[in-house]
Amino acid sequence: MFFRGITRYKHRCVSDGEVRVSGKTLKILVVDDTEANLSLFDKFIRRMGHETIFATNGLEAVARFEECRPDLVLMDVMMPEMDGYEATRQIRTLCNENWVPIIFMSAKASADDQVMGLEAGGDDYLTKPVNLKILAAKITAMQRISEMQQALEDTASELLQYRDDAEQEMQLATRLMARITRSATLADSLLKVWILPAVHMSGDLVAAARPFDDRLYVLLADATGHGLSAALMQMPVSQTFYDMAQAGYSVSSMVTAMNRQLRALMPRDRFVAATVVVFDERNRLFEVWNGGNPEALLVDDDVGVIHRFMPRSPPLGIVGEDDFDARTEILQVAQGAELLLYSDGVLDADDAQGNTFDESGLAMAIDGKSGQGVCERVAATLRAHLGKRRGQDDISVVGIRCPAPDE
Repeated sequence: MFFRGITRYKHRCVSDGEVRVSGKTLKILVVDDTEANLSLFDKFIRRMGHETIFATNGLEAVARFEECRPDLVLMDVMMPEMDGYEATRQIRTLCNENWVPIIFMSAKASADDQVMGLEAGGDDYLTKPVNLKILAAKITAMQRISEMQQALEDTASELLQYRDDAEQEMQLATRLMARITRSATLADSLLKVWILPAVHMSGDLVAAARPFDDRLYVLLADATGHGLSAALMQMPVSQTFYDMAQAGYSVSSMVTAMNRQLRALMPRDRFVAATVVVFDERNRLFEVWNGGNPEALLVDDDVGVIHRFMPRSPPLGIVGEDDFDARTEILQVAQGAELLLYSDGVLDADDAQGNTFDESGLAMAIDGKSGQGVCERVAATLRAHLGKRRGQDDISVVGIRCPAPDE
């Protein structure tokens, strides 16, 4: 069989002249029916310091996956015995709730081919000839996510040991969350954020990343409950968001990975409502995925609310991959418009007399003409409504502004 002729690649040591990438060594399953391609990928992957496993067709890939349990799969499409699409579907079944990224590499470059790959369970699709710099970036991103998943499992186990001492838990979790949420990344000129936790630690998370000059990624996540237990649930969401945003992954791939991780790590009664936005500043495009959060509102100060991005999916962590809807909504907007995101704590906030802020308070804040942006108006109106009180739920308000022509 052809596979026996290439086992020398599997066992060859890395020479002193090769460059290793620091961090966890990944086991990478490379599936391709061409010996030259396998040889190329073997040398390339080993230069990065990772291990290689090989299969020459889809049927063999499924068997090798079950035997070796790799950390990453690089999958060809057109192969004998079984093609890459069917192999991926079977591998996803073997994964259960564990997330193992699968990247297709194929000469089939049409949009339909790429859609078929993603629908079969792939996380990304590279066309041949593969750009090795891009492939290296993808592998490095997956390496960080793999390291993070192991670190999260270790950290969660350690934190649970402190449940009898609430103050010690709070101090430890506060330090962890300060590092994980990377609050410095929220200092973007197009972004306004206001957060008011119900207790000392918020179960809401706002994260932002700008991997490219003209593209801003934003996440608003609202975990079940309040305080420490809710904050812990944000750890896998936060790290996955930052790692995949920096690597330029699509919103759909990002939320699918988040959902898999929460399903693998968290009890079934715990979930995270989330809204993920990518703003393409050059083309004035908002791409939005809303899973269980209140509708995101696109506001023009002259006409009010001009579009509502409704929730398309349940919150992260509730349904398995077969029922998970990762589709996004894309809209081109006028200059000066602002996208408003908010958690459900905004509508539930009550004043000293027990009157909730609800949709009427939100509408009044949006329609107000104070010279401030939409997010700032909503935050100011909420502060006045609450007085010195905190909300019964965590409150988060986020504004993403499409800059005006003179900015």
